[in-house]
Amino acid sequence: MQGPSDEPRGPAWRGRPARPRRPLGLPGALALLGLWTFATLANAFPGLTGGALLSPLPQVLATLILLASLAIFRWSDTALALPVPGTWRLFWLPYLYLPLFAAGIWSFGGIPASLLIALAAAMVWVALSEELMFRGLLFPALRRRFRPWAAIWLTSLLFGAVHLGNGWIEGAHGLALGQSLAAVSTGLVLLAMRLRTGSLWLPMLYHFLWNIGSFGLDAALARQGNGPDWLTDPNPLVRIAVSLGLVLPNGLYALWLMRGVGRGDLPGDVPGPNREGGSR
Repeated sequence: MQGPSDEPRGPAWRGRPARPRRPLGLPGALALLGLWTFATLANAFPGLTGGALLSPLPQVLATLILLASLAIFRWSDTALALPVPGTWRLFWLPYLYLPLFAAGIWSFGGIPASLLIALAAAMVWVALSEELMFRGLLFPALRRRFRPWAAIWLTSLLFGAVHLGNGWIEGAHGLALGQSLAAVSTGLVLLAMRLRTGSLWLPMLYHFLWNIGSFGLDAALARQGNGPDWLTDPNPLVRIAVSLGLVLPNGLYALWLMRGVGRGDLPGDVPGPNREGGSR
């Protein structure tokens, strides 16, 4: 029988210690944004893909790239924790847009269930990849380098810029510009959700439902072949004005919700260049 004096000396082996989580630097975030943009817009360059990446495969590819990067590098400040309890109630105004979309789709004849399912299958990947890229990785990298409002506007403007590709290549410049400007406003809302809830889960869910509503409304109008002049006017300036007018209340409300950024009282904020900011 082994006595006390025969016990092995030294601390018990506990396995390899977990690697510490570190924030993603701005150069790495910009490089990842370039890779993400290439993946999501791959079909815009037929010479590269031959149009083989049917929707939602580009967004699936982009999401897998981001998830693999997160698993390998274990970046911090990505806001993948659960939301702070009760903070979801702050976004009552953005929520009002969702039943309005549903009412618009119904009033213009609706869309087939098969199209709705296909739309949902595509938009879940869009929401995942765009939220991980912009609000999960790019914003904290910008926030650590710049003052809070500079990081907020840079994140939202870059988010709007990538939406230019939706129609610009096909020559629908007015529509593309209107979508891009509207995306800036929506991006502010999604960033406010991250900052006030401390989590990406509400922005992901809202982004998913917003896209189903907005694209579903477009599909309903296209199937009917007509609609109110203020929605279907081909004049680019009118389309831009309509897009901005519809989303402007949402964006202004988001700016109000983010008024405390940089003071350390928003759970989704991160320390800035002079160490001010919220919890990690």
